[in-house]
Amino acid sequence: MKIVFFGYDYTLDILQRLIADEHEIAQIFTFPCDNVFSSHIEIQQFANYHEIPITDEAINPSHIDVLVQQGCTLFLSAGYPHKIPPLPDDVYGMNMHPALLPRVRGIMPLPYVIMNEPKAAGFTLHKLALNFDCGDIIYQDFISIDAHTDVETLSAKIAVRAPDTISKVVADIDSFWASASPQDEDQASTYDTPDEDMRQIKWEDTPTTTATKGRAFGRFGVIAKVENDFGQSQNLAVFNLSTWEEPHDHKQGKLIRSSNREIVIAIQDGYVCLKEFQVL
Repeated sequence: MKIVFFGYDYTLDILQRLIADEHEIAQIFTFPCDNVFSSHIEIQQFANYHEIPITDEAINPSHIDVLVQQGCTLFLSAGYPHKIPPLPDDVYGMNMHPALLPRVRGIMPLPYVIMNEPKAAGFTLHKLALNFDCGDIIYQDFISIDAHTDVETLSAKIAVRAPDTISKVVADIDSFWASASPQDEDQASTYDTPDEDMRQIKWEDTPTTTATKGRAFGRFGVIAKVENDFGQSQNLAVFNLSTWEEPHDHKQGKLIRSSNREIVIAIQDGYVCLKEFQVL
């Protein structure tokens, strides 16, 4: 099959599997990355090595016209943030969404899965539609998570399973396509891209709530406003923390201990220890 692939370094394993399955990759679309939380360095190197055209220009209808004329029959998106324009009826358009649709629609669902909807952990292959994340469901894979799962672990579980799953679906795409089912809009949930307020540690939160927020953002970082006894404050990006329950009489938010390696702050019914952080 002649395929157009949309993705970045995180979904490179899928692209490699498609080539191993002897599909032809006609074009790769990626997007500008900060190379901190997302990157496209490896996929660009991969494309250059295999002499596959690659661009970070957002796809537009003229791109589609050219690629369809070249014989491309599958447009496959995995982690692509731009809306893909409508495709001809005889061309397959499929997206991988890292949650069990119709739950947790949105461009960055994993923190919400961990914080609010653990039963939606997994990924969905669905048809491209006029609206993001709303197309008919082709295939879903549930992933079990627990109270210790962080965003990196959930992301890794998806990355490990996705290549085999997509390989299986693409190999029998006619059957999967014909049996796809519409999403139940009554069961849908949609979330905005997390903002700084959502990432802020609230000192009035419990140890459990604080730890869950830390797991939900992991190396993306939560934000902590730390103030000392002299009223001096700093905003920190925190990438690793731990919490524990312990009765105390401290004011919530009181700085208990500060060193280059750890900061301990009193919160509701316990403490939080900030272990990896940097000043914003």
